[in-house]
Formats: sequence, C-alpha cells, structure tokens
Amino acid sequence: MYLAAGAPSLDEITGDIAADDGLKAAPSRDTVHRVITDSERSGQQAAVVAVATVLARRAVWDAPDLTERVIKLWRRAQERRRAGRPVGDFRGDVRLVLDGGLGVHPVLAIDGALNRFGTLPAYVPRDHDARLKTVVEAAKAGRSGIAVLVGGSSTGKTRALWEAVDALPDGWHLWHPISPTAPDAVLAELQDIAPRTVVWLNEAQHYLGPESLGERVAAGLRQLLLDPSRAPVLVLGTLWPERWDALTTHERHVGARELLVGRKIDVPDAFTHAHLTALGAADDADPRLTQAAQRADDGQVTQYLAGAPVLMERYRAARGATLALIHAAMDARRLGAGLHIPLDWLADAAPGYLTDTEYHALDSDWLSKALAYVTTPCNGIPGILTPVNPSGPRNQRTRRTAASGVPAERSAPRSQGPRYLLADYLDQHGRLQRAQTIPPIDFWTAAAHHAHPTDMTALGDAAWDRGLYRDATQLHKHATTHGNPHAARTLVAHLNILHPPDHHPAQWAAAHTALDDPLALAQLLTALREAGADEQIPVLLARDPAAHSPLNNPLAVARLLKGLREAGAHEQVTTLAERALAHIPLDNSFEVAWLLKGLREAGADEQVRVLLARDPAAHSPLNDPFEVAWLLEEFREAGADEQVRVLLARDPAAHSPLNDPSEVAWLLEELGKVGADEQVTSLAERALAHSPLDDPSEVTTLLEALRKAGADEQVRVLLARDPAAHSPLGNPTAVARLLEKLREAGTHEQVTTLAERAAAHSPLDNPLAVARLLTALREAGADEQVRVLLARDPAAHSPLDNPLAVARLLTALREAGADEQVTTLAERAAAHSPLDNPLAVARLLTALREAGAHEQVTTLAERAATHSPPRSQYASSQLLEELQEAGADEQVTALVERLTAAGHYEVFIAFRGIREQFRFGREPDGSAAPSWTWDDMD
Repeated sequence: MYLAAGAPSLDEITGDIAADDGLKAAPSRDTVHRVITDSERSGQQAAVVAVATVLARRAVWDAPDLTERVIKLWRRAQERRRAGRPVGDFRGDVRLVLDGGLGVHPVLAIDGALNRFGTLPAYVPRDHDARLKTVVEAAKAGRSGIAVLVGGSSTGKTRALWEAVDALPDGWHLWHPISPTAPDAVLAELQDIAPRTVVWLNEAQHYLGPESLGERVAAGLRQLLLDPSRAPVLVLGTLWPERWDALTTHERHVGARELLVGRKIDVPDAFTHAHLTALGAADDADPRLTQAAQRADDGQVTQYLAGAPVLMERYRAARGATLALIHAAMDARRLGAGLHIPLDWLADAAPGYLTDTEYHALDSDWLSKALAYVTTPCNGIPGILTPVNPSGPRNQRTRRTAASGVPAERSAPRSQGPRYLLADYLDQHGRLQRAQTIPPIDFWTAAAHHAHPTDMTALGDAAWDRGLYRDATQLHKHATTHGNPHAARTLVAHLNILHPPDHHPAQWAAAHTALDDPLALAQLLTALREAGADEQIPVLLARDPAAHSPLNNPLAVARLLKGLREAGAHEQVTTLAERALAHIPLDNSFEVAWLLKGLREAGADEQVRVLLARDPAAHSPLNDPFEVAWLLEEFREAGADEQVRVLLARDPAAHSPLNDPSEVAWLLEELGKVGADEQVTSLAERALAHSPLDDPSEVTTLLEALRKAGADEQVRVLLARDPAAHSPLGNPTAVARLLEKLREAGTHEQVTTLAERAAAHSPLDNPLAVARLLTALREAGADEQVRVLLARDPAAHSPLDNPLAVARLLTALREAGADEQVTTLAERAAAHSPLDNPLAVARLLTALREAGAHEQVTTLAERAATHSPPRSQYASSQLLEELQEAGADEQVTALVERLTAAGHYEVFIAFRGIREQFRFGREPDGSAAPSWTWDDMD
C-alpha cells in the first residue's frame, strides 16, 4: 500500500493525518515510520488506522474497506504475539493455580478428601464474590476493568480471583508476569497484552511498590485499561490491608493510588453464620469444609483450610534455635526482605536470638534439626519454611535487557545458596506480634553479608528508622555498591548528618550508583550539593549520566535535566535534552508536556525551540481533555503562541470527551486563559447538554468551571434546569458542595430548596459528610434547616469507624451550638472509636479537648497510648503533641517507649531530648552506640 501510494515521505504522511480531524490518532514521524517498517511492533491500533487511511487515499483505494481489513490484521497480529496462556491451561493443571503458580494456598489433607473431591474444596461464594463478579461480567461484555481484593493472610483472596477467572469463556488468556522481577516483567510485555487477557497481580505490592518502576507499572496499567483497541482486559490483584494503605496514601505512590482507589473489594477475615451453615449443608459435603466449619475459631474457615491453626501450633511449640530461626525469618520479611530468604542469613542471625544458656547448649547439628522441624509439611500443606526451587523460571522468554534498562542479571542477581519461603500466615502474624521487637546485632550483621542486594535498601531504611545508624549505613553502602541510586542518595544524606566533614560516602555513591534511574540520579545530585560534596559531583558527572539515562519516563528525565542544570553541567543538559527530543513521540501529549516543562526549567532554550518547531500541536490527540489542557498550559508558559493557535485551530472543544467533569473543567479554564472564547462557549454548551442532574458532584464541578471561564450564559442555562430540586441526596458531601456553589452564584431560592431537602432527607451514616452539610447550611444562613438536621440526632446515628470524620462532626456540632449532641457523640467516640489511625485519633483528641470533654479526652488518651499503632513519624508526633496538650503525661511516656521499635526513632529522641547522647545511634538493646566512622564499614 505504501508503494501504491507513491512512497510518500514521512512529513507528507503526517501532514495528511494532521489535516484530517476525523482520525482518532495523530502519530509522530517516528510512529509513522514504525507503522510502515516494523511488522512486529507496529504501534497502537488508532495510529495504524490513521496511516493506512491516508495511504489508501493517496493510492485511490477504498479507505473504509481498507480500514476494516487493517483493524482485523492488527488484531490478528496482537493475538499471535499476545502475552499469557489460555485460561484453559490453568483449568487443566491445578499445579499452575497453587502456590508456586497463581498463589492459591493448598488445603489441609483430611480423610481422603483429595481423591474424592480434588485438590481444591468446593467454593462457597460470599459478598465480595458478588462485587468481583460485577467487574468480571463487565469485562466479558467488553469493558476493561480492575479489581483488587484486600484482606489479611489466608482469607481466600487468591482463590476468589481464581474462581472468577475460571468462569471466563474460552478465548481468554491469563498473564502472570514474574521474571526477571515482577515490575520488569510487566513493563517488558505490557505492550503485548491483547484483548480478553487477565493481568494477574497476586500480591500487587511486588508490582506497584518498587520506587520508580512501580510508578511506571501503574501508569502502564492505567493506559492499558483506557485503550479501547485492547479492550477488554481484566486486571486482578490482591493486597493485605496495610499494603493497600501504603500504596494509596504514601506520596511516593501517586500513580498507584490513581490506579487503585475506587477498585478495592474488602475480603472479611471470617465466614458469617449463614456461610458456615452452607458449608456443611450438603449430604455429601467435603469433609475438609465440614471440619473447618466445626473447628475454625471465630468463623475463620479459609485460615483453617490453609493450615493456619496447625502452623500456629507448631510455631508455638518451637523452642531454642528452631524458634530463633523462625523469628529471624519473620523479622527479615517484616523489615524489608523479599519472599525468598537466604539460609545463610537465617543461620548466622539465629544465634543472636538465643539466651546465653541456649547458645552454650547448641550442638553441631542444630541447624539441620531446626530445618527438619520448620520444613516438615503439616497435614498436606507446606511447613513453616519451604525450600525454594533454585532453578530459574521455566518457559520464560529471555530478554537481553530488563524493562528498567538494567541487564536482567543485575536487576535480579541470583542469591547464592539455598533460600526459604516463610508461610504466608506466619509472615502476617510476625508483622503484628513482633512489631515492638528490634532484632539483635547478629540479624543485621548477617543481613549485610547475605541479604539479596535488592532488599538491602529497604533493610537499611528499617535499621535507620530504629536508630541503628551503623547497621543502616553498612546496608546502604552494600546496596550502593550494587548500583542502587536510592541507597546512594540516602547514604550521602545520612552520613552528612553524622559526619559532615567526611565526603568518602559521597565519593562512594558517585562512583558506584547505577545510571539507569534518572529521577534517583537527580535526587542524588541534590543530596551531593546539599552535603557540600563539590569534588564528588564531578565524579558522578564524569560517568556521563546524560548519555546513559533511560528516556522512557518523561517526568524523571525532566527532573534530571533540572538537576544537571543546578550542578552546572550545561553540556550534559544539552546532551540529555537532544536525546530526549529524538525519543519523544509527538502524539503523546503527556510526554510532550513533561519534556517541554523540563526543558524550560533546565534553561534548554534551544531544545525548546527545536521541540516546538516539530509542531507537537499538530500531532496531539484530542481525546483526552486533561492532556490537551496541560499541553495548552505548557505552550502558554513557553510563550509558544503559534503552537497555541495550531492546537486551537484543530478545535479541541469540539472533540473533547465529556465523561470526566474535572478534566473538562480544566480544559475550559485553559481555553479561557488563551482567549479562546468561542471554544469556551462551544465546550460549555456541549458539557451542559451532556451533564445530567443526578450527580451533585458533577453539577458542582461544571458550575464552578463555567463560572471561572466566564460562561455566564451557560451558568444561567444550568441553573434554569433547577439542580437544587433534582439533585439526589445520597452523598451529603456532594450536596454540601453544591449548596456552597449555588450560594456563591446568588441563587437564593435554589439554596433554600436544596437546604430544605438535604436537612430532611440526607443520610446520617457518614459523619464527615454530615459535618460538611451542617457547616454549609450554617454558612448559607439556613438556620431553620440546621434545626431540622439536628433534630434528626446525627450524634446518636453516626458510625464511629472513622475518628477523623467523627472529629469533624464534633466540631460542626459544637459550632452549631448543639451541646447535648456534642456530649453524646464525645462519650460514644472516646470509648469506642478505632485506634488504628494515630493521626485521626490525634484529631479526635483535639476536637474533644476543644469541646471541653475532659473526661472523654482522658478515656481516649489512655486507650490510644497503649493500643494505637505508631504507623508514621508524622502521625505519631501529632498524637504525642495532642497528648501533651491534654496534659496526659503518663500516656505520652507510654507511647514514646513504643516508637523506636515501630521505626520512629527520630520522634523518640526528639521527645526524650537525648539527641546528643545518641548522636551515633543506638544498639538493639537500647544502649547508646559507640562512636564509629566510615572507615568502620566493610
């Protein structure tokens, strides 16, 4: 076809595409070249169709007919190289489903049940299965989706996912990426995901948790889910609750949070009475299920089937060196080790856990005896520790380079010697029961010698957070030696605190850090500058990071450009900028915007001009209002008026999807800032026509956007539809926001209408939402509606499961003068609010104190000091400050003593005022560490 079209140039093809606003993609010259020349990696379907369409026109062929043929061929090519295996393969071989494969735990062997009923017992669906089925059915109907089951160990998460997958029709594949590392495997083959594929992310923290790579995995999965040409795909994952919290609340995991939030399905720890009854109801019931229903404590059937009681019995019966080996494995896992723990580490660590009497009583074969005990299977399930098959993965494609840009053998170096896997249930048990325990010196010394290099950074962080500065430095040094740039940055920052004049750590970091993570390199450059390591910065720059840095993360490249400029490495700024320019796909607005921002901030004016001269505005897809708005902003900031005109000439207002009101709102704002008044009007009218009144949050977003953009006529049209009378009341927070915006718009009648409806009918089961509504009614002057809402007694009906929300409601009730309800809610909250979020507990203490509820302050303070887990340094310090403010000195002392083992040593020494005494850290026994220097490191 290309030859029949007269072999047009790349510029001619991209020009034809740019002139046709009906095409769904505007591929860059590089993408067009790949479409024409690379039959294996031709690109996205829309880009291939765009190129084929303009070539067909030049060849005077039937373009519509050809488009259908191209789409069929593209899909056939995707099928040929698609990732994963047919789901039927897993149905036919249960070994692929169990531990070592998809991760479903084997069950206890009871009364010959294996031969009669099969490896896995009959499945009893529960409430979470119904929610999961909704996502799976949508995928079967053609809509991509994601679901993450969140629950404790052995609660049935993985089995539930497998049951859902097993119900998929023939033609579906399952892809379980695992080698060379979980995130590398995803990034290497993500482009090969074809429609009707399940992406299996059991223990999703291994994919989304690693710094840098985890964020790239999250971005790739989001893009996959949004790609209509590869729909339907189904992303399924599992997480423990604490790992869900880490991925959805930590600032390092912004991309993971965007991927996961709203996709959580909770899996309960226990079966309900009805489910327990169903287990034994059949005449020919599986004896494993019957026994589990009869004997499981507190309805914890899945834990019983997975052998948890038997494992716990053997764990509690262990003594001496055997127990020490188990505790070393538990501590290794909870403090940062991967799944496979080297035996040499455990063997060298275990003696440190023993008493003097136990240690001197050890015989020469203690290790073999301990291993025999912990590896013995229990009624058909694996033992406390399971030997790991030393062979590499089977039937895996060999790739010369991992997706991270690191050679596979370095990204996942093979540990020498045998390795062991700790039983999942005991892993979680150890995290809970040993949270207040700091391992002995032998544990940390053995970790520095035997831990997997990829685990040493996390282990070093854990040691530092517990005041073990010397052990932390040793671990970070070894991790830096293996190239970890995050460890290198940490090493420089920490040693600058302890030994400011000594720049040997900076020299080590500059000489050894890998050059494959541009974001971490930028952070290392900053750390070196802040440490005054002026002579060591040239050492790092001499290794030419600009020439070696991967280019597949535009945010990271932008940060490195800025870091190089601040280091005065102007030639390398130019080198990296030119490499990035050559690599950037002009049809990816997200990457173009990031690069343009990075070039501007790095002062790479010439490269900014080169990028703009390539006319990215003509190539930008118009199907994402967020990306179009951002691109407009970057063009405006760069003074690229011509690019603004080119982009506006393509009429993004007419092409923008309308399904996300917040993104449409930003595009309206940016169109207004560049003076595109007609397009503001056009997009506003489209948004109005598309917007129903059954979502007060969407109505509020649109109303605010229209007012900001100066679309007064469209504001009047929207208000004329009377959203106050039609808005559902199920979300009081959204109703409160709408009430505020109606008040700002001066629509007093609608404010009154909505206030009356909301006060009388809004649900009271969300204290945060009720507080917001109560405040909005007060600010609107709706005093009568305030009285109506208070008469419904929200203090008595409010759930107590969110202390932060309860605190907000207490404050709102106090400000409304509802003193009796304040007392009612204060008494309930102080005695019964959960304590698992120390920051929320601190806010509740503040609200109680401000309400004058002194007895309740004392009650909650006593509970919090003993039972609230110190999860983060900030949350712990806030709780301590609030306890001090309340005069709860005993509770302050009790909480402070728990901080070090929880990893908040900095808060501990600050409150104790002993920083100088413990200048070099502490020892595991709590004593001050003796003076040490860089020369003491191995």
